Amino acid sequence: MNPLAIEVALIAIAVSIGSSLVSKKVTNQKRMKEIKDRVSDFQKRYNEAKKSGDEQKIRELEKEQKEIMALTTELMTGSFKPMLYTFVPIIIIFYLLNGFYGSKGNIVEVPVFGLLNWFWWYFLVAIITGLCFEAVYKIITGRKK
Repeated sequence: MNPLAIEVALIAIAVSIGSSLVSKKVTNQKRMKEIKDRVSDFQKRYNEAKKSGDEQKIRELEKEQKEIMALTTELMTGSFKPMLYTFVPIIIIFYLLNGFYGSKGNIVEVPVFGLLNWFWWYFLVAIITGLCFEAVYKIITGRKK
C-alpha cells in the first residue's frame, strides 16, 4: 500500500477516535438515550393513533407534543455540543492535509470504490473507524442501542 495512504489512514483513525471520545465526554449519553427513547415512543403512539383514527388519543398526544418538541431541541443541542470542541481543530487538520496531499492525486485503490484521492480515502477510513469505535464502545460499556 502507498505510504501516503497509510499516513492519511492513521490520521483519519486518530481524528475519528478523538472526535468520538470528545463526543462521549461532553454529552450526557444517558440523557440523550432517554430523550431518543421518549421521542421514538411518542412518534410510535402518535402514528398508531393517526392510523386508527382515534381523535381523542390524537388530541391527548398533541398536548404532549410541546414537551416532545422541547426534548427534540435538547437532543439537537446536545448532539451539536461536541462540535464546539472539534470543529476548529478538524478544519485546521483538513487545511494541513490538503496542503500536504492535495497535489498528490489518487493515493489508493479500493475495491468497489476505485481510485481515491486523500479526501475520499480519509472519509472512508474515518467512517469505518467511527462505526467500529461505536460498536466496541457499546460492547465495553455494555450499552444497548
